[in-house]
Amino acid sequence: KKIEAVSYDEKFLADITRIIEDHIADSELNVNALCELSGIGNKQVYRKVKQLTGLSPVEYIKNIRMKKACTLLKNGNMTAENIAASIGYPNVEHFSRTFKKKYHMTPIQYRESKN
Repeated sequence: KKIEAVSYDEKFLADITRIIEDHIADSELNVNALCELSGIGNKQVYRKVKQLTGLSPVEYIKNIRMKKACTLLKNGNMTAENIAASIGYPNVEHFSRTFKKKYHMTPIQYRESKN
């Protein structure tokens, strides 16, 4: 029998991250939805995510969404609207503001800086 080398914390974070990535386009994905999808209580999700990442679950979800946006901006010619929708931001202005706050440039400036 193979010994499991992954700690509970690593598995927890991997599972939470996978759930976020699997539901990234869902604008309804929030901490409550994350708890429901993971079957883990709200307090425990908050405590563990904060402990393991230094971010609240809300910030962690936003962080994963923004990283995905960067990948999409670098890799292709999707419009900002399509990228926003594909990471769960139905409102492109809200996406652009959130992106600019995090990276100090607009999504378009980011794409141009990476080419």
